[in-house]
Amino acid sequence: LVNLRGLDQSAVMPRIDAAKERLAPRGPDARHGWSDERCALAHTRLAIIDLSPEAEEPMAGHGAVISYNGEIYNFQALRRELEAEGVRFSTRSDTEVLLAAWRAWGPAALDRFVGMFAFALWDAAAGELILARDRFGKKPLLYAQDGGQLAFASDLIALDRLRPSADGIDQYALKFLFTLRYLPEPLSIRPGVVKLPPGHFLRFNANGIDIQRWFALSDQSLPSYQTDADALSDLRSRFDEAVTNRLISDVPLGLFLSGGIDSALVAASAARGRAGIQTFTVGFEGAADYYEERPAARLVADHLGTAHSEVPVSSADALDAIDSVFDSLDEPFADSSAVPTYLLARATRQSVTVALSGDGADEVFGGYRKYQAERFANLYQILPRFLRAGLIEPFVAALPESKTSPFFERLRRLRRFVAHAGATPTARQAGLNRLLGPADLGQLFVDAGDLPDLECMIGKLRDAANTTDPINAMLAADIALGLPGDMLVKVDRMSMANALEVRCPFLDHRVVACAAAMPGHLKLGRDGGKIALRGAFADRLPKGVFDRPKKGFELPIAQWLTGPLSDRVRRAIDPVRLRKQGLLRPELPAAWFDMLKTGRRDTSESLWTMVAFQAWYERFGTA
Repeated sequence: LVNLRGLDQSAVMPRIDAAKERLAPRGPDARHGWSDERCALAHTRLAIIDLSPEAEEPMAGHGAVISYNGEIYNFQALRRELEAEGVRFSTRSDTEVLLAAWRAWGPAALDRFVGMFAFALWDAAAGELILARDRFGKKPLLYAQDGGQLAFASDLIALDRLRPSADGIDQYALKFLFTLRYLPEPLSIRPGVVKLPPGHFLRFNANGIDIQRWFALSDQSLPSYQTDADALSDLRSRFDEAVTNRLISDVPLGLFLSGGIDSALVAASAARGRAGIQTFTVGFEGAADYYEERPAARLVADHLGTAHSEVPVSSADALDAIDSVFDSLDEPFADSSAVPTYLLARATRQSVTVALSGDGADEVFGGYRKYQAERFANLYQILPRFLRAGLIEPFVAALPESKTSPFFERLRRLRRFVAHAGATPTARQAGLNRLLGPADLGQLFVDAGDLPDLECMIGKLRDAANTTDPINAMLAADIALGLPGDMLVKVDRMSMANALEVRCPFLDHRVVACAAAMPGHLKLGRDGGKIALRGAFADRLPKGVFDRPKKGFELPIAQWLTGPLSDRVRRAIDPVRLRKQGLLRPELPAAWFDMLKTGRRDTSESLWTMVAFQAWYERFGTA
């Protein structure tokens, strides 16, 4: 909290204490505050590097004070460089290296950092606050300016507690929730609150706020490869270095291991020359094979010789965890895979404090099924329009859709593909990402004006990628939109709710640059996605791992919403409740519930979004 005209300490400190209370799960090891006449900083610590009290934060030294969330993996090399320039250190922490690096090099230090971070740095002599966020948005950072005061935090609810008047719903942001299932940067659900976008830093001083972008993937000098083999060789080297960097820890460390290739490749790299590294898999007892990960993960663990733990989860366990998941979310968030992510993080935290994951590989190397749809769309468009519109599309639209079995899941995917395959690449990507379109949003919202234009947004992101390769343009848009808005929100909130730090080697910026330099045919092929990963690391895993069909980290939400969660659905779509809130009309949600119960259409994602929003509204919607 910074007020350049001076802080009222008697009013500020209770708010700081309340914010620390909200942030306590993220940092259970220590809680501290620091203040002067114009700035108050607070920090809750999850101790990872240098466990001594001297490394606690807020940390004062080198002419400034810092509160910081994250890890700088190359801090030891940066420390040696700074020491050669005459800088002296009093701790072994990466926090002090970050602080000294900024003081020595200013914003140029950001380009030198390899890691994930969000930090606030107060320079009292200059009367200036710096807020900065990592390249891809792994760590959250929100701020709100109220007159001459700037409040900021890692969590919206903590930020609310710093502000004298924090209330209300940003209806434009809420429309994005029902468009994407999440709130994209820089929007937040709270009016006046902004998420600092990834790869940006902010200065706040007597001249006001100045925001600068310090990283954009499209501006990077990408490697140039003479052959595909050169690209795969470079990928192998960069990825192994990224994994090795992320194994530095002063506390116990392990790995998430699902049945897919992403986490398996992280485990294979980490296990090189290391015996007994710990791996963890969650599996749903009594669930259909579609939702089960344990047998495939066990195959990888046996092959690599890891110390493997399986976490059996029953439907009752998952259902019991839902309220804990919603408690941990500072904004409405409707990706239901947050629930198994929470359960995996909770179980893993019983043994380790740091975990490596395979997150980010799908966005960087083309792993999602929607990228395969992009390949087949060109073939589909060769068919005569009268055949597509007059026969194929009406027939496919009449097919049942469900996630209850692999067969019905294929039909659901086919329906989704045909619905968008005839559109332009930008419209197709928007359609495949969209939950509700403008027509449904117009029916759902009381105020149906100012609807999100997702196609325009994605078009700008594709254009900004500065590439003629359609696959790379699609991936760049998802890296900019879905990665910080969905995937990284889920991983950060669910892991930190359990005081577990998760590190993502696939999102090392050098690995991402390597992938961005590759042509689309090294991402997607006839046999599926992630061609580069399959080629670069074919010798590290059993062949069956690479041949396994893509699975999502999913739950049987449709069955739950019409079964054990049906009362929660009825409460979320209750007409009296909705009319009192004055935001959403009840007719469309009631129709969704009826269609799901009768099996006419799988509306589970729309209903889960209603449940997620109402869960947030009950907890935090009003002051």
